[in-house]
Amino acid sequence: GESLWFPTIHEAARPEGSWAHLDERFLEGRRRHILEEYAAIGKLAEKKASVLVVGAGFIGVEWITELEHFFNGLQLTIIDALPNCLGPLPAKAANYCSRYMRRHG
Repeated sequence: GESLWFPTIHEAARPEGSWAHLDERFLEGRRRHILEEYAAIGKLAEKKASVLVVGAGFIGVEWITELEHFFNGLQLTIIDALPNCLGPLPAKAANYCSRYMRRHG
């Protein structure tokens, strides 16, 4: 599958991808992709759109806090199958993080 975090570098896969117009094998293509995604999320924030982040591990929590910081117009929700976020952390640390996120939106 495709990922915003990992550029499409195999030439045969590029035409089939969602970003076929960008050549992410080179820095300029990667930069343009990031700017396009930033603009798309900015439009969602202007509309006060809702965004659901599925997975409250380290990447999900990082993603939702960055969305909160850079696009504060978004209505954000994070969910996970586990009872607490950041499962690998000790229970006390994970509970602290859960309380912090509830208090700060």
